[in-house]
Amino acid sequence: MATRVWRITHRNYRQNAFNGEGARLYGGRFNSEGVAAVYTSGSLSLSLLELLVQVDDQDYFKDCVQICADIPDRLIYKPESNDLPQNWSKIPYGKASQVFGDQWIKNSSFAVMRVPSVVVSVEFNYVINPNHQNIHQIDISKAEAIAFDPRLK
Repeated sequence: MATRVWRITHRNYRQNAFNGEGARLYGGRFNSEGVAAVYTSGSLSLSLLELLVQVDDQDYFKDCVQICADIPDRLIYKPESNDLPQNWSKIPYGKASQVFGDQWIKNSSFAVMRVPSVVVSVEFNYVINPNHQNIHQIDISKAEAIAFDPRLK
C-alpha cells in the first residue's frame, strides 16, 4: 500500500520542491536551520490550508502548482501523539519539535514521518527526509497548475 501526499509550491520552485532546500535554509516545525526536510500534507485541501496560514500575499497563489507523491507505507514513521514533545503544536513552533524532527532525520530509520496538522488536528502532514537512502522509492508526480477560488483571502 501507499499513501498519497500533496505539496503546493510556487512554480519557480517546482523542479526542487522535494529537495528540502527551503526548510534547510529557514527551518520548520520539525527541522532546524541546516537540516533538509520536505513538508507535505495528506490531502490537497490541507496543503492549501497549511499554506494559507503562512502566506500573506494572495498574489503568490496565482503562480502555484500542485505536486502529489505516493509513499510506500513501509517508509512512514507514525509516532503516537504522546511520543511527540510537549508543546510540539504551539504557535509559533519551538525548539523542542525541531530537535525531535532533527533526531528523527539523523536516526534515518524511516524516509517519512507522519505528524498531526496544527491547522486541522485530525488530519496529518508528512515530513520527508530528502536525503534518506530510500527516497527513490517515493513516486513524485509532475507539477500541475492549480486554480484557487478567488474568494480565498
